[in-house]
Amino acid sequence: MPRTGYHLVDPSPWPIMVSAGVMNEAASFISFVHGGSYTMLNFLCATWLLLSSFYSWMMDIITEATYLGCHTSIVARGLKIGFTLFLVSEAFFFVGFFWAWFNSGIGNLSSGCLWPPRPIIPVYPWGAPLFNTAILLASGAAVTWAHRAVAIHDREEAMIPLGLCVLAGVVFLRFQFGEYSTASFTIADSAYGSCFYMLTGLHGSHVLGGTLFLAAMLARNYFCHFIRPHRHMGVVFAVWYWHFVDVIWLIVFVWAYVWPYKNWIGDKLL
Repeated sequence: MPRTGYHLVDPSPWPIMVSAGVMNEAASFISFVHGGSYTMLNFLCATWLLLSSFYSWMMDIITEATYLGCHTSIVARGLKIGFTLFLVSEAFFFVGFFWAWFNSGIGNLSSGCLWPPRPIIPVYPWGAPLFNTAILLASGAAVTWAHRAVAIHDREEAMIPLGLCVLAGVVFLRFQFGEYSTASFTIADSAYGSCFYMLTGLHGSHVLGGTLFLAAMLARNYFCHFIRPHRHMGVVFAVWYWHFVDVIWLIVFVWAYVWPYKNWIGDKLL
């Protein structure tokens, strides 16, 4: 068969296996929330299925791109379009949660109620949240540095910013976990608590995913996967994803932390 520049993918079980893992994790979580027959064993089995299948899927893609040379310029263009559409879908995913947040908040304020409703005390934004903002902004600059180093095939230089980005993700998650443990409200405390934890938790899960993504790029860079020209699409996508996480966090910080705190301070002054 003559080469056409396109990659005809071999049949793979991993997409359906990953879908099964996601479905079972979601079912376990819903069962847990509603007091169903959820068990930790169900959740652990679903997590193992998801992670092992996803790992195998990604290893197949890395093999095709790095060792088999299947990702031609035409394939790379299609991958960029696909990943762009993925980020657009993620953006609309966040839009749904922001819609719930603003609908509840503006609805309360327009009807003469408070946001956050009493007696909830919002998270102080100028402590851990502001520090996490600085961490993510600095990591955004570092990931751009890493992209430049990989593009010019400077493997040693790229190791530093990639490592810093992974460290930044870990620090961010550690401070967010500490913030949750000291908050004065829970996910069950009115629409405010539900929307706050779902919105910030969704972003935190994306930070975790981005951190693992960058860690994988760090390992691939260590094993010299990016020394050939135009073979660093994984780094490009990791950079796009991390910048997406940065932008979403800035919106979350302003509207989920600063706005409620200003409303709460204003109510106290009155």
